[in-house]
Amino acid sequence: MNIRRKARFGEAFEAIVGDCLAQVRTNVAGVLAGDVESLHQMRVGVRRLRALLSGVQAWDAMPEGTAGKLRWLGQELGRARNWDVFLESTLPALGGGSQAVQSAACDAASRQHAHVRHLLEGPRYRALMEELALWRNERLWRDPARIQPWDKDARKVARALVRHARKRVAKRVRTLDARRPASLHQLRIAVKKERYMREFFGIDARAKVLSEAQELLGKLNDRRIARELLHSLLDRLPAHAAELSFMEGLLAGRQEHALPEAVRFARRKL
Repeated sequence: MNIRRKARFGEAFEAIVGDCLAQVRTNVAGVLAGDVESLHQMRVGVRRLRALLSGVQAWDAMPEGTAGKLRWLGQELGRARNWDVFLESTLPALGGGSQAVQSAACDAASRQHAHVRHLLEGPRYRALMEELALWRNERLWRDPARIQPWDKDARKVARALVRHARKRVAKRVRTLDARRPASLHQLRIAVKKERYMREFFGIDARAKVLSEAQELLGKLNDRRIARELLHSLLDRLPAHAAELSFMEGLLAGRQEHALPEAVRFARRKL
């Protein structure tokens, strides 16, 4: 977003929160209709809001209880999205698999989408959205008893938040180890947060390299998740254990091959 001159950070924060919540709400109808892209966009809205809150976590902007409920929503959407990515990208890249594997994966995705639709029509989701609306509209993120940056110059605070996000990326790069895939997962999260923070405040520097890093690290994460999903199909398809194990082995090999490349990219460019 473009921050007007002399704007206070509280104004910018409130506007960004509103945009994130709107992205969540406006995609509900599409998710209920079974649209895969709507679910993806709804999940992105939750992730953007959580990234913003992570950037200002030292100021206790959101009560832990509400933040936990928001995390729950993101996790539920994420489980359905994982199956979508598996069907759209990973399975075709593995040759498509047998009809039995395709059917089982489609069924698992359908069940997860049905679960999400049930949640969005239920009281827990409605209560969360009402809680978030109250938190934003009543500006409950402000604490008048504490010295916080809400009334400071928005541009200065934004630049400080972006610098902090970049430092977190640099810290993750320093601790990278190709033998520890978890270190790349942590870097992916830090990269995503820096990218969102820059997008929030219209600070475009590093946009290209962050986008490249997120795509590269995202593919690694997709393979990791795909291996877990393949393993989860074993109980349903015991007669296809050899096929599932072979596909999981292919993913493991590709992941192992890509890890050093990802580390080199991060150390050179991030």
